Amino acid sequence: MNPPAAWDETTFMYTIKLICLTIANLVKQVWLLPQTVTLALQQRRAQLTLQQSEAERLDRIRNPSKYAGR
Repeated sequence: MNPPAAWDETTFMYTIKLICLTIANLVKQVWLLPQTVTLALQQRRAQLTLQQSEAERLDRIRNPSKYAGR
């Protein structure tokens, strides 16, 4: 069975190349998924720690009498 007349060899090879690159990128993303999730969780924990520190700092500024003994 021959390919459609509009498909010359260059178009066919380009399409095959595009499919292969797409599959390769998908495999790469799946392979890096655990690392990406771990990094996102670390950044989230760091952001929460920073927010807690900032909240305490602002509370110390607003209510210095609560922290007089520390």
